[in-house]
Amino acid sequence: MREFRMSDGPYKSLPMKPRWRRAAKCAYKEAYSPEEVVESVTRASHADWRSEVRQTFVSSVAAIVNSIGQQSLFADQILSDLGSLQRICASPMESTFVLTTMEAVRSGQSGAAAVQRAAEDALSDRLLSNYRQVEEHVRRDDGLQNARFVRSRFDAAHQQVDFQGLARALLRTGDPLPRRTRASNTDLDAGVPL
Repeated sequence: MREFRMSDGPYKSLPMKPRWRRAAKCAYKEAYSPEEVVESVTRASHADWRSEVRQTFVSSVAAIVNSIGQQSLFADQILSDLGSLQRICASPMESTFVLTTMEAVRSGQSGAAAVQRAAEDALSDRLLSNYRQVEEHVRRDDGLQNARFVRSRFDAAHQQVDFQGLARALLRTGDPLPRRTRASNTDLDAGVPL
C-alpha cells in the first residue's frame, strides 16, 4: 500500500523542465495508464534532444562516420575525428551522442547504422539519468515507497519506448513522432480504467 501525504505532489517542485514534471506526474499518479507514462517520457526525450542537439552537429557526426567507405580499415581515424568533435559539444546530450557514436564504431558498426545506434543509446542514457533524478526527488519529498513506485513505472515504460522510431524521427531518417494521442471520454461510463 502506497503512503500519501497531503501535498500537491512532489512532481510540482521537481527542478526539471515542464515536460519532465509531466512525465513524473504520469509516473507518480496511478490514474495515468502505463501507455500514458510511455508517451510522456517519449515526448520528454524527444524535446530534450531537439533542444540540446543541433542538427548541424548531427550532420557533422554523420559526415565523419560516413566519410570513408572502408570503415573498419580507418576506425582509428574516425575515433580521432569524433574525439576532436567532442571539444565543440554545446550540451551534455551532444557529448553523450559523440561517446555513443564512438562506442558504435568500436563495436564494428559503420555509416548510418552507427549513427542510428548512437542516437538510440544517447536517448536511452538520458532517460535513465532523468528517471534517477525524478526518483531521488520523490524520495526526498515524499518517501521511499513512492519513489520505488515511480521508479517501477519508469522501468516498465522504458521497456516499451520505441527507441528506433524515436531516433529515426530525430535524425530525420524516418517518420516524425506522431501527434499526441488524447483520450476523449464522451460517455458517462468513460473514465479511468479500473
